[in-house]
Amino acid sequence: MALLLGATIASIVPAAYANDRPFQVARTAVMEDDEQVWSFESWAQRRGSVRGLSFEPEYTFDNANSIQFELSRFTDRRGQETGHEAEVELKHLFNNIARDGYGWGVSAALGAERSRGEGTVHSLGLKLPLSIAIGDDGAYLHLNGGIGKASNSRRAWTASAGIEREVFKRTVVFAEIAHEGDLRFAQIGARHWLQREKLAIDFSLQQQRSEGQRASGFVLGVGWYDL
Repeated sequence: MALLLGATIASIVPAAYANDRPFQVARTAVMEDDEQVWSFESWAQRRGSVRGLSFEPEYTFDNANSIQFELSRFTDRRGQETGHEAEVELKHLFNNIARDGYGWGVSAALGAERSRGEGTVHSLGLKLPLSIAIGDDGAYLHLNGGIGKASNSRRAWTASAGIEREVFKRTVVFAEIAHEGDLRFAQIGARHWLQREKLAIDFSLQQQRSEGQRASGFVLGVGWYDL
């Protein structure tokens, strides 16, 4: 039963989607001006009986286009592997939020996930991110709508919202809610820039509900940027 529960949770955690850290589900329409640079993000998570470790490199072509890869591995509390997944995502922005006060774009993702309970599942996803600058202090509201289709299920509409704001020097607090099919997800946390725009760490508390099951946990992440 424990293995079955672990496989079920691993197959629905939002980490199975490429994301814009520190958000887990929401995409953002904010792009830095730096071009032809790499960023690398990694995070460890625990949700219910499932542990996960993810690695996500991203390449920014220019201030409108980027490609992102994600590799994740999931284990149970005894360290036994319950699944792993890989995904590639392309994002294009139609305008510049620094100039217009808002940004919007399109994100398309292709993924494959393998777990003990489900075997190999392929997925396609499309999201339309909208980001709005709130005031002049670096606060943003992120809104998403989209659709996703996994090979073992019907297509599902997706919606998510995230907000972030700097409250102390180099420290940003953030919160996020999401609805994807029968999945409900929420998190709240903080990100601290050890070196602004270069090196950051983040921590969040999370909770989700799907198919009548609830699971809570945390994520600890680190990111290197403009490499």
